[in-house]
Amino acid sequence: MAILFQIQNLNLAFGEKLIFKDAKLSVHKGDRIGLIGLNGHGKSTLFKIIMGEVSPDVSNPPFIFDTNNDEFSVLCIPQELDIQGHLDLDITHFYLSLYPKLKSLHLELKALEDEMINNATEEVLNKQQHLLDQIDHLKGWQIQQNYLSYLKTFDLTDLNKSLANLSGGEQRKMALAMGLSAPSSLILWDEPTNHLDTKTIELFEEELKKSQKTYMIISHDRYLLNETTNKILHIERGSLESFDGSYLDYLEYQEEKEKELAKNLDKLENKHRRELGWMRQGIKARGTRSKKRVEGFKNLQQDIRKLKENSKKRLNLTLEHSGNKSKLLLEINDGAFSFGDKPLLKDLNLSLYKGNKVALLGPNGAGKSTLIKIIEGKYQLNSGKFHQPKEIKTVVFDQKRETLDLSKTLFEIIGDGKDHVHLPSGKLEHVNSYLQKFLFTKDQINRPCEGLSGGEKNRLQLALFMQQSADLWVFDEPTNDLDIESIEMLEQTLIEYSQPVIIISHDRSFLDKVCQVSWLIEDNSITVFNGGYTQVADYLFEKEMIESLEPKVSAEVTQTSEPQSRMNYNEKKRWKLIEDEIANQEELVEQMKEEMSAFDFTQDNSHQLFQDMESKFNSESSKLDNLYAEWEELSEKSPD
Repeated sequence: MAILFQIQNLNLAFGEKLIFKDAKLSVHKGDRIGLIGLNGHGKSTLFKIIMGEVSPDVSNPPFIFDTNNDEFSVLCIPQELDIQGHLDLDITHFYLSLYPKLKSLHLELKALEDEMINNATEEVLNKQQHLLDQIDHLKGWQIQQNYLSYLKTFDLTDLNKSLANLSGGEQRKMALAMGLSAPSSLILWDEPTNHLDTKTIELFEEELKKSQKTYMIISHDRYLLNETTNKILHIERGSLESFDGSYLDYLEYQEEKEKELAKNLDKLENKHRRELGWMRQGIKARGTRSKKRVEGFKNLQQDIRKLKENSKKRLNLTLEHSGNKSKLLLEINDGAFSFGDKPLLKDLNLSLYKGNKVALLGPNGAGKSTLIKIIEGKYQLNSGKFHQPKEIKTVVFDQKRETLDLSKTLFEIIGDGKDHVHLPSGKLEHVNSYLQKFLFTKDQINRPCEGLSGGEKNRLQLALFMQQSADLWVFDEPTNDLDIESIEMLEQTLIEYSQPVIIISHDRSFLDKVCQVSWLIEDNSITVFNGGYTQVADYLFEKEMIESLEPKVSAEVTQTSEPQSRMNYNEKKRWKLIEDEIANQEELVEQMKEEMSAFDFTQDNSHQLFQDMESKFNSESSKLDNLYAEWEELSEKSPD
């Protein structure tokens, strides 16, 4: 495949923090790149460099960004859309927030069309045509059509809803539509699936796989990375390591690499012990030492240090149990909960025992957070029995994390004015040592938190959270904003933890590896499964298939069991005519579509005329859809 762009001699540091050192990168057309690396190590910064928003440091040889293509264009879909900065747009036109030139043309066109109501001079009409041509040249109409189509795909259909009232999930759906509809040469996705339910994530996954676009994606969703990428780019110690293959292939490669590093380290340390013994010999031996051998010993020490630096650092997490001996932590029988007259949860029959690790699943708004509040004791059931030993302590790591004082340093936040952390086990640990377990470097510890990335802030929240002990740990979206390395270590900690845990997460791989039980909330009640996410996914897929077949099956049953389901006289007459009527209607709709494409906007009152034409087109298209539906219904009764 042809090269889309190349980066060479990329160097960048923020103060003493090194981001890139002599890094290089080649991206080809058709590449689907998963960008991974620890939070705060340069993933979002690399996006900004590609976008031209951050300039690398001056270096020798100089930084090179070579696109080899005059038509190269790039668009970044950010983690958070700038809703407040574009309240002059509605949902239908919000894609314009990423295209300043198009937005300016659309606003100018709208103002001009308002003016044309009272002043449709030839000069104004010529100006209108010029604006329409410019929008067409920038592919504005095509972008809008594709964007609206993707909104429908993601079930965002209430286009009249105020931008200010959109939920986080709805904003993300809008962002997905914006990225998938973009005509740019390269699309940069920054954590596109945050705040999305599993169904939407899977829809996005399918659309991404179908697209022919070149893209780079930052994501902690390992299922998504493995399904939608063909290359992995790992930012590590200032370098960009590129690997051709899936994410799972890369993991296998990394595992072999770690084994090789461990072997080499073992060999070097054995040699180091022998040389250290020689270096410690008495005075007599010292006088006859080989200068070359002494230098070799020093080089050996440097080699060992480099190998240790290259070995993957591990997030050191510990969950402390309070020591409570209760085997049953929770039991609900025939429970129900309502907000006023609105039933939210019903027919609750749940039990939670020591050692259970539960995945709590369900679409956004299904009642997951409500159930957690019932378990915490913040909400009371309206009916049914709730049993929990009084001494049980529940601690919730909530997705709405407590606000950090960004002016304080990490040391001040964790130590709270003291040099040591009092751990639940009773031990004291120095703040510096405790923070290093959460992958913070020595030079970060005494800096203000305002310089931390989103993922680093999340790690700091984990460090605060894990100073507690509990009988039941509840994690509400714990992987949001965490890098993959940190997720894997949290995952391993939870796998090894022997006490009960409830996890709300859209990270499918995380749930599959950690949980042996799943609680699925649907239709206001809870179904219990033995197994993680995959078990529930199979059930949901089968259920969807059955529901999609139900109308057809019902028609077939009716046809065989009830004589009147066969065609009557009028239906037989209709069956002979409907195909010709469909053909005529298809021809009419196609003709109207061509007329709209060739519409002359220089006419008087062209805006109103086009709107009338568009309204009639929608009406005729609706008639065609109804004819299709009628034909399908009749075809079920046809003896042929």
